[in-house]
Amino acid sequence: MALRTYYWNRLKVSQYRYYKHRLWNPAKEVFKHGNSGDIFNEYLIRYLYGNQLVENVRTKGDKLLLVGSTLSVIEYGDIVNGIGWKGNDLSNKQDIIASAKVFGVRGPLTRLLFEKYGADLSNLKFELDPGLLIKEVCNLKIADNTNKNVIFIPHFRDFWIYKGNYPRGLKVVNIDNKPEKIGKEIQKAKIVYTSSLHGIIFAHALNKECVFVKPQSSEPIFKYKDYFLSVGIDYPDPLENVFSIDFIKDKSTVLSKTIGLKDFYFPDVEFLKKSRVLT
Repeated sequence: MALRTYYWNRLKVSQYRYYKHRLWNPAKEVFKHGNSGDIFNEYLIRYLYGNQLVENVRTKGDKLLLVGSTLSVIEYGDIVNGIGWKGNDLSNKQDIIASAKVFGVRGPLTRLLFEKYGADLSNLKFELDPGLLIKEVCNLKIADNTNKNVIFIPHFRDFWIYKGNYPRGLKVVNIDNKPEKIGKEIQKAKIVYTSSLHGIIFAHALNKECVFVKPQSSEPIFKYKDYFLSVGIDYPDPLENVFSIDFIKDKSTVLSKTIGLKDFYFPDVEFLKKSRVLT
């Protein structure tokens, strides 16, 4: 059987093409694995529903939408179960949004759009990003360590914008990695600097201090605010760029509460079959 979902992964190429671009066209934006926060969808699905075939489709309806700022691709019959809005105009999707089955959204700003368009929110169970489940999904342990690594996880576009030019004292971790790899690098860090939303989310989930660095592209800040509101953390003024880092003065955020599977809701297999999401 196949479970239909959607997550953004259009820059992923074969290993051959990836290394070809790295050699001949290093400025070309391509992924070897995928943007870790987006491909987390597939890991989450297999954790929740077993070794299902995952069908990643953009234009069809009857999808289970879990992680990412993918509300703009919503179609009739979709189940909203954790995705977020990035603040863009979705008036062309008003009727679809109003008719959606909604069990979970990333945060309160996303919920406001569903309220605005008159969606039935009587079954809304949570306002959190399912990326907070990285510990459970990737079987990672939270443990104290004496590692003094300071890591920087750039937003994937920032990885190309900075072009390998970083201050000394930082270990740079490419978000184009499997979620468990990102999680293990975070576990080994004393503090995490990041301009990636899921860099923040994964760091918080693994009980690490995190400093938000402003994305250097046009990435919408709206989605970061949505997330911080969802976990009750005041939105921090981001550092202007990676060269603004001051290891002594920078103020970090940390998640003061434990969030786990009990804080989420995911429909069972029978419901997905009845909804034609699992066929």
